[in-house]
Amino acid sequence: MPALPSEIDIFSRGGAERTAQQFNVPFLGSIELVLQFARAATCGLPVTLAGPKSPQAAEFYAIAEKLMEQAEEAAAAATDVIEIS
Repeated sequence: MPALPSEIDIFSRGGAERTAQQFNVPFLGSIELVLQFARAATCGLPVTLAGPKSPQAAEFYAIAEKLMEQAEEAAAAATDVIEIS
């Protein structure tokens, strides 16, 4: 049986970054998809439970932080917001 490649680019190398540039949206980052993530999630233990300092979860947290910053910037710049209290 042939060995699996050590890296599989499901969006082609740099594809997500190019698409982000094409649509003028920020590229938030990339995460290496490893089998252990899927196995842990299937058991109800997503890798993010390890916390932001965990080497396995760090990229998830970094991307979430960038997303939160982008959302806060967009909310601060919004002028046509209806607030319901």
